[in-house]
Amino acid sequence: MDQSRILLVTGASGFVGSQLLRALLSEDSAWEFDEIVATDIRSLPEDLQGRERLRFRNVDIRDRKAVVELFEKTSPTQVVHLAAMVTPPPGDHRQLQYEVDVEGTRNVVAGSVAAGATQLIYTSSGAAYGYHPDNPVPLQESDHLRGNEVFAYAHHKRIVEEDLQRARQEYPQLKQLIFRVSTVLGPTTDNQITGLFEQSMVPGIRGADSPFCIISDDDVVGAIAHGLRTEKSGIYNLTGDGELSLEEIAHRMGNRYLPLPERLVRAALSGLSMLGASPYGPEQTLFLKHRPVLDNRRLVEEFGYRPELTSDEAFERYRRARRPTEEERVILITGAGGGLGCALTRAHAEKGHSLVLVDRDPQGLERSYMMARALGCEAIRVEADVSNLRDCRRAVDLARRKFGGLDVLYNNAGVALRALFEESDAQEVERVLDVNFLGAVRMTEAALSSLRSRAGRIVAVSSVAGFAPLTGRSAYAASKHALHGFFGSLRSEVAADGVSVSLVCPGYLNTQFRSHATDGANEMDVGEAARAIVDAVDDRQPMILVGRTARLSWWVHRLAPSVFERLMRRSVRREFPTSQ
Repeated sequence: MDQSRILLVTGASGFVGSQLLRALLSEDSAWEFDEIVATDIRSLPEDLQGRERLRFRNVDIRDRKAVVELFEKTSPTQVVHLAAMVTPPPGDHRQLQYEVDVEGTRNVVAGSVAAGATQLIYTSSGAAYGYHPDNPVPLQESDHLRGNEVFAYAHHKRIVEEDLQRARQEYPQLKQLIFRVSTVLGPTTDNQITGLFEQSMVPGIRGADSPFCIISDDDVVGAIAHGLRTEKSGIYNLTGDGELSLEEIAHRMGNRYLPLPERLVRAALSGLSMLGASPYGPEQTLFLKHRPVLDNRRLVEEFGYRPELTSDEAFERYRRARRPTEEERVILITGAGGGLGCALTRAHAEKGHSLVLVDRDPQGLERSYMMARALGCEAIRVEADVSNLRDCRRAVDLARRKFGGLDVLYNNAGVALRALFEESDAQEVERVLDVNFLGAVRMTEAALSSLRSRAGRIVAVSSVAGFAPLTGRSAYAASKHALHGFFGSLRSEVAADGVSVSLVCPGYLNTQFRSHATDGANEMDVGEAARAIVDAVDDRQPMILVGRTARLSWWVHRLAPSVFERLMRRSVRREFPTSQ
């Protein structure tokens, strides 16, 4: 019987670790492990907890006995070692960094050998080459690793690679795959480097280009996954093609670049460090002056992985997530294949926005997608059901991977039920609530983090039934009333993050959704309604009444509710003549 294929991942709760787990556990993954053991000192993100085939173990890699016992107990066949201390907390933590980065890696190697693992994948760094004026440009994997003792991270990466070289000689049965990773950028990256990029005035060293080689977070995950699939070994620079100067990065972020004399920068950093006002000392000038430029030729030609994004494209993906222009907004529309969804797609496509179109009807979804592409905008289509939280998360993840995040979410998907309650049952009411109300809740849950990071907009498409009773549509009215209660309350919870919440209440629209209605005299053109909605959402209006019928219904119900009820009873006699 073949041995079970078991993967162990250290640092699994971190930025790259959690994304790797999501990729390996995704439904569309073409291959799989029998079990994945995830280790960290922090809990896994909530969306990864309780996943099938995934076991979490809280282990500190500094504890050699605990690490070796875990490896012997779980018997991993492959190991991905991501645990490291990239950005330590304020203060002198060099010893702690050494224990995590150097001694922790030694413990992982010991555990891998004890368990009989066949492959160890380790994420090193381009910093292992060091920041030196005589570094070759570009640096190849055969160039010397010199690190810099003044930089704990660079120094420790060099030591770890020296340890791993000795381990290759002592334990040849454990194949090693080492990636020397450049600057990693994703839509949500938040570290000391992105902190530099996002300053309103970005300081630089006069006369130094300060080049940044960049790799997208998705490409780091992609390269690791490729290594697991192929079980290859070797050492490879992991970076996208090309590089960007710090000055260019500052300008693209809309910030001012300020090149300063090196002597002035060193003096300022020295003074701030002595006062305890900065974690960085004068050595930081080396980081800016002599940044390593990596050659990824062997990664592509020998390892067989070509990053999907260049340095420029990976940076632009990050920038669009943090500083999108008006034209670069990303819009997710559920129910995009239906009447109003299609009209909203057109309205935003005409503005040049990027679109994430979601629907469970493949034919309607394809029509909206082809229309959006014909109008010249970037778009992706996601066949998904808002009744399924995993589908919602998949749609948002695809938006993040393609466009960097979301700016506007339209909870537009819905189903109708035109029937007296006595002619239906609780099961039908539950179905309507599950799509119209809980579907919007699920998609909002999946998208909220991305929307918060971009001060985005949440739109819940309701109707007149959201604020007034509609006789003969009790289930539908209940679902829309629920939208008002939920999103009205959510508005106050997310306001501090700059996120707006709009409730859209159209009157009668000329769409297929109204195909069973009996009176089309007061219907509004759906294209006109969509354009009005888009303009109102741009203004972040909390309540959007679309059309004469909606506005009239709002005021009649507020000022004369008994009159509104009489009108509803009259409507019942017309639509359901056998009910009286």
